[in-house]
Amino acid sequence: MKKKFLYFLLFITSFGWMSCEKNNFAEGVLSPITSIEDVRGLYVDADVLLDKDKLMGAEKITGVVISNPDAANVPSGMVIIQNTRRSRTRGIILALENASTYKPGDSLMININGKTLTKINGSLQITGLTESAVEKIASDRPLRTQVTSSLNINQRPRDFESTLVQIKSGTINPVPLPTDVFEGDKSVVNGADSVFLHTEAAANFANVTLPANATFTGIIFLKELTADSLQIQLWPRSIDDITDQVAPPDPNGPGLGKFPILITGFVNDSKGSDGNYEYFQFIATRDIDFEKNPISVVTCTNAGTATPYPGTAPAGGWATGGGRTYKFNITSGTVSKGEFFYVGGSNKRINGPNSTNISSAKWLAAINYVTNAGDGFGNASSGLLPNSGNAGGIAVFEGINVTETSIPLDVVFFGGTGKTTIFNEVAGQGYRIVDNDRYSTIDVATSTNQPFFFQGTNQFIIPHSTPSDAGYFVKLGGVYNTTTKAWTSPRTHTFYLMSPTSEITEIQASNVTTLTN
Repeated sequence: MKKKFLYFLLFITSFGWMSCEKNNFAEGVLSPITSIEDVRGLYVDADVLLDKDKLMGAEKITGVVISNPDAANVPSGMVIIQNTRRSRTRGIILALENASTYKPGDSLMININGKTLTKINGSLQITGLTESAVEKIASDRPLRTQVTSSLNINQRPRDFESTLVQIKSGTINPVPLPTDVFEGDKSVVNGADSVFLHTEAAANFANVTLPANATFTGIIFLKELTADSLQIQLWPRSIDDITDQVAPPDPNGPGLGKFPILITGFVNDSKGSDGNYEYFQFIATRDIDFEKNPISVVTCTNAGTATPYPGTAPAGGWATGGGRTYKFNITSGTVSKGEFFYVGGSNKRINGPNSTNISSAKWLAAINYVTNAGDGFGNASSGLLPNSGNAGGIAVFEGINVTETSIPLDVVFFGGTGKTTIFNEVAGQGYRIVDNDRYSTIDVATSTNQPFFFQGTNQFIIPHSTPSDAGYFVKLGGVYNTTTKAWTSPRTHTFYLMSPTSEITEIQASNVTTLTN
């Protein structure tokens, strides 16, 4: 009995000893390093003197330099760093007299104890730094570039401030002349929103010819115009940040004219998965060289939960982007009068997975839209067009600069008849149409302007095919006169049921649009 009591006493004592040791270990030591995000969070409308108390015992931050002094397109005396913590990338400006000595990829450790967090010209920066407060840890570290849209940047400007971003297929608005150069502020449209491309007069690429469209990489700066107004600026670090450039059109060059391209069919609900299997068919009414006369194809979807502008009409119209509209650019290749061509998902199958490969057809643009954003706007998506519910649409535009006011070359709509997410008459918001076989910008009976779908007499809509997931190709058959540039017979729809072994010839014959002279 005594032995049992002794064992019990030893057990209790050892347990208590181990518990005390665990508690002491758990107390730990506070890290001397804090994140850029936590430092930024300290600023609330007034300068902040940084110290260990405010920084929870920390006194340093780390980051990788993203600014490049060599091209001279960075504010004088500033080094911009960013780091990624908890899957969030944040950046900040360091005010340093020797700023030009730090290069992109330099990894820095900065002692910020006793320094000041302030806002100058709209962007946060740390001042009071000396050369001794900055320690270079390494060189040539990889730079994280956030690929995003102007819509996302406008929605969360402070999150992107002082970070390196890339905007794919941005369009300069208004369209530049062939002699325009980078110097100054240029509006870059990407979806329903824009940012300003800023180039200093001293930048070594200030006098380089400005493209009409390109992929733009650079650092986001915020400029306070008023207490309630921010100008979002994208500062390229060098000319190498401007890629995929498309030159401005020749203002004296020929345009495409009326109805150069007609929408003749589409697949919105292939058999099985729709991801990267949706596609659109067109016919050319004239010979076109798309390098000289680029075009764009835009799709729209309008479910009540689709963003931006959920539950209401899109303020940006066809250029809204996000989960509402998606753009394909056609900037190369040729097509002959009377030739069918295709735009759509990268899988290039006639009717969903394991069906006939139709990559040998005339494809002028194909994107893996499940994982990739559109050319200029539109989020990656499992499907670009609806299979049920509110209407979806397809539009073709001359050029690749699509804005809210752009008028399509051709347009069709299909699906449900709900109007709430498609047209807002009071605000004058929605999808613009063109005078074609089914839509008119003026009500002939009343001479009233009606530039939007579902406005006035613009009520024509192709119904959804049923049953769903059957694998229909929607043929749009009409007769178009290429001499008078008018429809002899308006387009009507035919739901052509495809099989996995259907061939391309089946969707290019019978009940399709034909051309006459």
